[in-house]
Amino acid sequence: MKDYHVKDIRNVAIVGHASTGKTSLAEALLFNTGTSSRMGTIAEGNTHSDYRKDEITRNHSISTSLMQLEYDSTKINILDAPGYSDFVGDALSAVRVADVGLITVSGTAGVEMGTEIMWDFCQKYDISRAFVITMLNKENTQFQQIFDRLKSSFGNGIIALQVPLEEGIGFHKIIDIIRKKVLVFKDGSGNFTMEDIPADKVDSIEELYVEMVEKVAESDDELMEQYFEQGELSEDDLRAGFRNAIIQKQIFPVFCAAATENVGVTRLVQIMEKYFPSPADMPETESVEGEKYSADEKGPSIAFVYKTTSEAHVGELSYFRVYSGQFSSGMDMTNKTRSSSERIGHIYSICGHDRTDVETVFAGDMGATVKLKNTHTGDTLSNVKDGNILKPVEFPHPNIQAAIVSNVKGEEDKVAAGLSLIHEEDPTFFYEVDPDLHQTIISGQGELQLFIAFDKLKRRFKVQVDMVEPKIPYRETIKGRAEGKYRHKKQSGGAGQFGEVWLRIEPVNRGEGISFEQTLVGQNVDRGFVPSVEKGVMSATAEGVLAGFPIVDVKAIFYDGKMHPVDSKDIAFQIAGKGAFKDAFRNAKPCLLEPVYYVEVKVPEEFMGDVMGDLTSRRGRIEGMVTEGHYQILKVKVPLANLYKYASTLRSITQGKAVHKQRFDHYQEVPKEEEGKIIEAALKAKEEE
Repeated sequence: MKDYHVKDIRNVAIVGHASTGKTSLAEALLFNTGTSSRMGTIAEGNTHSDYRKDEITRNHSISTSLMQLEYDSTKINILDAPGYSDFVGDALSAVRVADVGLITVSGTAGVEMGTEIMWDFCQKYDISRAFVITMLNKENTQFQQIFDRLKSSFGNGIIALQVPLEEGIGFHKIIDIIRKKVLVFKDGSGNFTMEDIPADKVDSIEELYVEMVEKVAESDDELMEQYFEQGELSEDDLRAGFRNAIIQKQIFPVFCAAATENVGVTRLVQIMEKYFPSPADMPETESVEGEKYSADEKGPSIAFVYKTTSEAHVGELSYFRVYSGQFSSGMDMTNKTRSSSERIGHIYSICGHDRTDVETVFAGDMGATVKLKNTHTGDTLSNVKDGNILKPVEFPHPNIQAAIVSNVKGEEDKVAAGLSLIHEEDPTFFYEVDPDLHQTIISGQGELQLFIAFDKLKRRFKVQVDMVEPKIPYRETIKGRAEGKYRHKKQSGGAGQFGEVWLRIEPVNRGEGISFEQTLVGQNVDRGFVPSVEKGVMSATAEGVLAGFPIVDVKAIFYDGKMHPVDSKDIAFQIAGKGAFKDAFRNAKPCLLEPVYYVEVKVPEEFMGDVMGDLTSRRGRIEGMVTEGHYQILKVKVPLANLYKYASTLRSITQGKAVHKQRFDHYQEVPKEEEGKIIEAALKAKEEE
């Protein structure tokens, strides 16, 4: 592939809801530009972008793939992003480095949750948007209803650039609004001929054409003036104005396609080349520190790493976009995010699993390099001396948790190394070792994401682990005041041990933690033993009293005690302090607390009843409900104990048309009927251990 410069580059992220034909569309784009000699299929597992084992097995994208194709002296970088919400991090990264979001919409399913989410992502990162209504060769397609829904959801900037003629089984004709012609695709080659619009369609197409011209005119004052004066726009002005309106995010064109039959894709490539923005048309890129950089090949060299993967026989690949200057093999760069130096090794032009060595990647373009020492997803590489960290991708919080349990002692380091690598590849996957629960907790966006990470951990790092339901981080506290006394006395032939502690405990406000103070008077206890008593109290709060859970929000007051002039020592008062605290705790109306999460569920109206019923069965408390477009947003407080695998349940009961997000909110008292079961189970587990 030859060197391409900024004005001859297009960066397009193909995004959308799951199973809307993104990968098939990318495959047809490769074939129609001569990049590929055949069109692979998802069913046969031979597409360029879904080449990883998990993707072939599951028949859907899991990771974003970069494909680079050439058309009419233009290089088009295609980012085929996964549609499943479990892998939303990859879609976000793709949008972050693209200049256009090409949103696919199923011709049968219509606008779905993923459509709305991807629109919001594109809007957040301020990139141009276009829609492709796909699969128009299927039964029960509904182009007009989908187009109307797009317009009602995303505004009057939605403009039909094409409409299908005879959609459904056998679909192979598209009416092109700009050309006012029917494009006829016949043999799967992607080539098309043109014919006149049928007489019964002429008026409706003319209306769409006029609407398009008016929208173009509205996007520019000079064009508006010309349109008012002449009643029309010249062909050159219309085309130039149309391109500018897309760049300025005032027009969002809608296309038609049936990618598996190679219908509409060749014309889509032409539109990309003629009307989609190049990096030179985009606003300057701004760093965290406020510096701005244009896509200038002669500027400072600055690149953003949007993805890292570990590939067999290659090692770690870092995918990047150059925002300024140029990147060449052998350059010395600085990782601004981590303040470390890097030497750029081999640089590749990427097309799915195929890699081609290149010497230089110029501003606006994308590529990949290998074996960087300390560079990961979201990092900025630069040869500029000061600052200049590009704004990172903002990834969502986890929505689901599981626990990893090792079956072989001594593999903890291998497990930790594996989980760390998986997090570097997918920043929406998290892990932590919980010291209270004595479990390694993994978390992410969905059950499938966690399962794939777990499978990757076992396969690549050869560890024997199980994935189980995580323990719940319950807490113990008190609701009343009480006093406790404990005497520790030990005499066994040599020096003895003696300490007696009198404690008073009382509850404090939620979140205040454990506090300790002494109000001793007189000389019953030497003040030097106060720290010993405090250690004993803190040990008791860490171990728990009711069921072995940490104790929170209690004040302990050491007010009296007794000592022995010879046998009293540090360990004796530690044991006495611990015993006195436990004695008082049992008499201070002890109770269990459970973590409660704030949950937001975005759900279509038709599934509201099922979703609310399910949340209520999980002891959820409905806090509110708001309407957002065609969806309802439920705001609920739900105990964490009842949220395990909720993402999967929600997907099941709403046919994948709802999403949720959750975050810790507060601790609350466990209902008495539940408390007994929890304590019994915890004590039984302790005995088994």
